[in-house]
Amino acid sequence: MINPDSGKPESVKKISVIVPRNPFVRDEAGKVKHCLAALDVMELMEWWPGTPHSPHRDPKKVQAIQRSLDWKRVARIAAYLLQREIVDAPQKLDKYFRQIYGPKAREPGRQWPPKVPRVIGFEKSTYPTFPSVLLHVNGASVETRKNNTAELKIDANEQSPNFSVLKFDPNDRGLNFSVIDGQHRINGAFFAVKLLNEEKSRTKEESGWDIPAEIFLDLDEKDQPPKRQAQIFIDVNFNQKKVDRSLVADLFPTARGDTGTLDDKERSQDLGRKLMLEIGPLVGMIQIPGIHYGMPDVITLATLNSAIEDILPDLARSKITSLDGQAIFLAQCLDAWLEASGRRHGEGPKNGPLRPGNVIYQGRVLVSFLTLIPACLWVCRREKSDFVSGNAHKKLVAWLREVMGRAGMLKNGAFLEKSDFKEKGFLGSGGLARFRDFLWAAVNETSQSIGKMELGRVAELATKNRSSIQQELAKA
Repeated sequence: MINPDSGKPESVKKISVIVPRNPFVRDEAGKVKHCLAALDVMELMEWWPGTPHSPHRDPKKVQAIQRSLDWKRVARIAAYLLQREIVDAPQKLDKYFRQIYGPKAREPGRQWPPKVPRVIGFEKSTYPTFPSVLLHVNGASVETRKNNTAELKIDANEQSPNFSVLKFDPNDRGLNFSVIDGQHRINGAFFAVKLLNEEKSRTKEESGWDIPAEIFLDLDEKDQPPKRQAQIFIDVNFNQKKVDRSLVADLFPTARGDTGTLDDKERSQDLGRKLMLEIGPLVGMIQIPGIHYGMPDVITLATLNSAIEDILPDLARSKITSLDGQAIFLAQCLDAWLEASGRRHGEGPKNGPLRPGNVIYQGRVLVSFLTLIPACLWVCRREKSDFVSGNAHKKLVAWLREVMGRAGMLKNGAFLEKSDFKEKGFLGSGGLARFRDFLWAAVNETSQSIGKMELGRVAELATKNRSSIQQELAKA
């Protein structure tokens, strides 16, 4: 049978779908057909208007709802699905996407080929996948009929479900696929499948991937402004808030199960979880925003994890490599820091909230202290103390007290109040770097009092001390 619009034989496509009920959408919007399906990504890239839509190439197919692509994000999604780095990413993106997006290069604001780093990294996962994409289709229909319960072996006492198919002709000029949300995932999946098949070219095997999709039919009329599509995009990407990193940080060990840590990022998450729940002076205090876990004005779990990740190479060089050994040493150092500050006693989960002027538990302060971990290792070596011992703790408390004094951070025997901390310029723009420089400039006993030293001189002294301590640790 010939399609009168395309002049080509009909090639009707039928895809099994689920038609969910939605009691929350009413009035005219409630009449919109809506279904769930799994679509082959290679076919979807042919049906979607982002491609020169065969057989009717129409540049107007890409409507206002389509956002400009972030090609680095597309490549990172592909690398995540493949669970490996993508090398020569710009050339490979050009190879597989030029035919699709190259013709748009001359449009204002667009560029081709994409400018991305040569090597694209990835986030490790034991089950790489992503949630459904949201699609809009004009020119398709959903047909529903009853299943044969005998074939499906459904309990006779249960109601037989409706069996539905999404029906359309890919050659029909009236067909219009558009992506409400998920164009980066679709392009990333397409790229990943192309690269996977590139590897399998010698064996002549080809892989495919079915993307989970939520499909709206005739949400907006063909050739009319995509008002409802735009509203859904806003709801999904703007009105719905992304969760705080701290809220999921403690889930990473659970997701790994029995497998060991894969890299420093995962080890830092394990250590942060231990310091939050099991060992050290911050148990019960570290914040997870969003669920009101921990104490206000105390470092968040995500911030702590990031700081720990930076110092793991220093612990490894000192042969502190086990999870428990690293956790105990960090707990000892944190305890010594709080003891030296003179602000530990009388505050905490067992003694009520922190005083408003106490900044010693804040993220910027604890993160800055954690950069001193190499110096803490250096002190233990210099004093010939075991890294974890009563003697090491005693020496660290005394040394950190001297560091705070030389840096001008003690007042009336305790660490600065928030007002004094702010007056010294440790808050606001550049305050964090300035605070760290003061700490590092004061780590060496040969340093004179630097509380009133010029900032340039403080920065020079801090750089010198960092370098000399790293050299000492390397020798050891």
